[in-house]
Amino acid sequence: MRRKRFILILYVSVIVVFTLVCADGVGMLYYGTSQQQPGKTAEINKGWTLLQNETSHPIENLPKVVQDTANGEVITRKLPKNLNNNSVLAFQNGFQDVQVKIDGVERYSYNGQLPNIARQMNTNFLCMVALEKEDSGKAITISFHSPLKRERIYLPGFFIGTETGIFLQNFRSDVSSLVFSGIMIFFAILLFAMFIREQVGKGENLPILAHSAILMSLSGIWSISNSAAAHMCVHNEMVLAYLSFNSFMLIPVAVPIFYCDLLGGYKKFLYQLAWVASINFVLQNIFYFSGKLQYIEMMPITYIVLLLCIFALIGISFGEFTRGTSFYVGGFLIATVVFGGFYTIDVFRFFHYASLDNAKFFRYGVLAFIVIVFWICAKRVLCYVEVEVENRVYKELALRDVLTHLPNRAALEKRIESLEENETVCSTLTVILMDVNGLKPVNDRGGHGAGDRLLCEAAKSIKDAFPEEKDAWYRLGGDEFVVLMTETELSNEECEQRLLKATEKWKNHEHGPVSISCGSKTVKNLKITKEVVQHLMQEADQMMYKNKLQYYQKKINKRNSQETV
Repeated sequence: MRRKRFILILYVSVIVVFTLVCADGVGMLYYGTSQQQPGKTAEINKGWTLLQNETSHPIENLPKVVQDTANGEVITRKLPKNLNNNSVLAFQNGFQDVQVKIDGVERYSYNGQLPNIARQMNTNFLCMVALEKEDSGKAITISFHSPLKRERIYLPGFFIGTETGIFLQNFRSDVSSLVFSGIMIFFAILLFAMFIREQVGKGENLPILAHSAILMSLSGIWSISNSAAAHMCVHNEMVLAYLSFNSFMLIPVAVPIFYCDLLGGYKKFLYQLAWVASINFVLQNIFYFSGKLQYIEMMPITYIVLLLCIFALIGISFGEFTRGTSFYVGGFLIATVVFGGFYTIDVFRFFHYASLDNAKFFRYGVLAFIVIVFWICAKRVLCYVEVEVENRVYKELALRDVLTHLPNRAALEKRIESLEENETVCSTLTVILMDVNGLKPVNDRGGHGAGDRLLCEAAKSIKDAFPEEKDAWYRLGGDEFVVLMTETELSNEECEQRLLKATEKWKNHEHGPVSISCGSKTVKNLKITKEVVQHLMQEADQMMYKNKLQYYQKKINKRNSQETV
């Protein structure tokens, strides 16, 4: 059975991933057909020449990765002849330094240098070079240099159009990234809200709610901060770069802590992984702010740390699954393998060349991971709810009389203990003790079923007679009842009158009218304790006993008078 469920989870994960890939494929198809529309943006990825060692090499098409280069690369071509004053040349810098010259005059440059600070922070963003009508047909030269000191340079694709057209094109190409980020941030807010609600209500499962929200927040922030559309909206690539690098460095911290809630037996090891990732986060910031290294230069370390963390989680999940400790571990194993597989693809892409979207497959992995984990957690929640409902039912049965549905003696004792623990001082405390008259004759004549109906009708009468305070009525056992009111003052005569009025509707009962004897005791400004309540119940019991004697005396006198007649 466990194997069948494991295969079912595998099928679900494959379907989810296939759906995501298809959705992205449709988006890319839409992007490919949209960019060719007139009046939008135009590609200029052909006609470029690579200037290398005083020689020129024509480039068939861009984008392209050039190998075996240590000093950067320079490409050139003629600009189109139909430029307008609002034309823009746009391209991704791919984490590289960029310099753009038109007819030998520098028009644009980027080297990641922060203003007034001796630090650099190269990031991946959309470079936009403003063109003028007079630039039509002029030679444009673009230089690329890698701050990572790699022996390869990434030459991106180029587009010319208006700023609005460039924005719409990038928005369309970033739809999957924006949707993913929106989903992550939405669920992060939802989980944070659930966490706050549970925190206020002192509920359970607080850590997993908080840790899930943090993991989703970091994933969403990293994804959206790498979006070209976001860079165009913010107009400050440095702010987004800080968010991108630091949120990515915190993901290896959040993942092991998230798993601590799922694999409780490995908390110590998982926290050690989180500490290693935390040290990486701290050290990278120290090196960066001291001006020693750039974030992008240290980014491979974060990739490796997260990759090792994922492999460790896969090993732990596999070990737990082979031991058969829980069905859910199989689901977590599949989710981690899917996440690790997609993330490995992104790692390969990053080390092969600094890709334009180095979080693309990471998003697929996170979405598939979350879908599987949520499905597993939903099953766990259903089991938890089922057990919780059963516990509440049993708890309710333990504190409530099955026949009359009134709270029982245990509920009365629990209420008295609660009042005593809270050191409650009542301005008015009234205890009413009651006993149903004539239960034995009814049982003898009509059986115990008739007696049970009589007790149920007596319970309804008691609730009608003393409606001031909710759940103040209790069945002590047999035909004895008690009312404990902490805010109401009633004399013994008032109690008798109320019961007489409440039982009038049962005067035509099949085995005779319902009659209830009572005795009450009221005190003021008293601190409640068990001893005090027991003492009051004893005094009320004595008064009830006198009332019961009066009832039977009247009944005897009535019978004697009937026999005399």
